Parts: sequence; C-alpha cells; structure tokens
Amino acid sequence: MSDLAHSSLSSARPRQPHEWWRTTLPTVPVTPDWEKTIAVLAKVEEGISLVVLRGCPDQELTLPSPGAQVFGIQVLLAGTSQIALDDGPTCHPRAGSLVLSQYSDRLDSQIRVPARHEVHIVDLRLSADALQRVTTFPVAQRLYERFAKGARIPDSQSLVVSCSASHEMLQLAQSLSSAPLSDPSALALWRRGRTQELLARVVELLAMPQSVSVLSPIEHDRLARALALLEARYFEDWPAARLAQAVGLSEKKLQAGFRECCGTSVHTQLRKLRLQQAAQRLSQGDSVTAVAYDVGYDNLSHFGKAFRANFGVLPSEWRSSRGLR
Repeated sequence: MSDLAHSSLSSARPRQPHEWWRTTLPTVPVTPDWEKTIAVLAKVEEGISLVVLRGCPDQELTLPSPGAQVFGIQVLLAGTSQIALDDGPTCHPRAGSLVLSQYSDRLDSQIRVPARHEVHIVDLRLSADALQRVTTFPVAQRLYERFAKGARIPDSQSLVVSCSASHEMLQLAQSLSSAPLSDPSALALWRRGRTQELLARVVELLAMPQSVSVLSPIEHDRLARALALLEARYFEDWPAARLAQAVGLSEKKLQAGFRECCGTSVHTQLRKLRLQQAAQRLSQGDSVTAVAYDVGYDNLSHFGKAFRANFGVLPSEWRSSRGLR
C-alpha cells in the first residue's frame, strides 16, 4: 500500500512513534496529518493497544492491515471512515457506529479516513493471545455466527461489520479519549479497566440470543429508506407516523424495525443523528446557537442537556476542547 512505511522493528534505528506495537497495529508514515490526528497511542497491556484518532486531516489517511491475527473494536464518535477487506464488500461506518473486525495474518485491508472532515475514532485492538488471555468467550466464533452477512471474505477467517453503538459504548469511548489522571501508573490501570469494560459490552452484544426478523425483505428495503431519510433530513421533525407514511410501512413495523437494526426508537435514532452532526459542526468552529437550530433544536437548554447526556460535556466545552473559542 502506498502509504505503508517500509520499516522494520528489527532495524537498528530507534522506533518511530507509530511503530511501537506491531502485534496489533500496522506501521504508518510519520506525517503532519498523522501526528496531529493521533490523540492517544497507548499500550494497555501485553497484546492490547488503544489508539484515538481525533482531528481534521488535510489529506486522506489510510491505515493498512495489521498483518497479524487481531480482533478490533472501533467506536466512531465523529466523522466517517471506509473499511475494505481484500476484494470483499466495503463497510462505511459513520458517527455513532460500532465496528468489529477480525483480521487474519494474510489479509489485505485498508481503513480510510477522508480529508478535511472532523474525525473522532476510538480503536481498541487485541492480539489472538491477548484475547484468549482476557476471556474464554468465543468472540471470533460468535462474531461469525451473528454477522454472517457482514463484510466477510470467502474462504477466510476475516470479517468486518458495523452496527449502532450503544449509549454505554459511546460513553466508554468518549472517556477513553481523555487522560483524566496525571500519574502514569494510575492512568494505565484506569485504561485497563475502561478497555475491559468496552470489551465486556461487545461480549454482551455477541452473547445475546438472535431474534428472528419481524420484517420481510421488502419491509427491510423500506426500513433502509427510512434510515436514509433520517440521515439526509435529520433537521426536520420526524414523528414515527410521518416517517412510516413516507416509506410505506405501518408505524408498528417501523418501530420494530428500528429496534431490530438500531436498538432504539425512531425518536432516539433521530436525536442521535442530530447530536452527531452537532458534534461535527462544533468541532469545525460553528457557534453553539447556530448548530442547535440548524440540527433541529429550537431550545438551547434542551440542546445542551441532550448533548451533555450523550457526550458527557456541554456543547461549549466540546467546542473549546478542539481549541476553539
């Protein structure tokens, strides 16, 4: 891949900043865009790495495959990415998504982060040995069973899937983006606890019994139209009855479909989309008032409370944390 740095850990020269943990992470070139986008790069423990990408790169960033058997958990808090495995399907997660990946040592993959767009991704990776050490739960097996229709490569043990992240996962990812403790030993212990809690949430998701879909194939297509409509016109009022009528579903079927695919109601999903867009706009420097009204809130107090409940900080604090005043 064009931006894979051709360097080796066996080289006599000192390791570069992004070459420290090759059992879970690939090597990337040392460029200004990578330097300003990597907010956290930490070895949680043996075989477990934590990376937080946060910023607005001037050029597209491409993260190649790790070249090892690795289980990955990504939570997108802002922005979008594109994940491609060899010649298999491409996954397009966006803010609010949970991405689960099982990489093989011979897999050719790319994660692409678009240029000139705010991105905030929490990326937790575990080597095969580390995963076996921290849990006896058959993570890879359950991942294949539950998401057999995901972006999987035929005749391969590689898989990448994207689904909606739970509120608890989003909160954990947000907390892992910070370094609340100054003492290195205390921070390391804190990160181990948070990353294990995030892994536990994923295990909980994979361990849940699968339910039979309540929708027919045609109804699934209409549900997809409803989701696309919310994403494109999130700033409008969308009572469930109006959205159901717009796509040709009964309100009962629509709500059941949203619970099945998103784990939320229509109202909750709309709020999530509005807040994700608000976070991106605030990161780009837009004013709190303008953002609130543009994403569909007509009450600043309600907007502030909803934003804080979702991201843990007020809109003004989120904006300030990006170096904006």
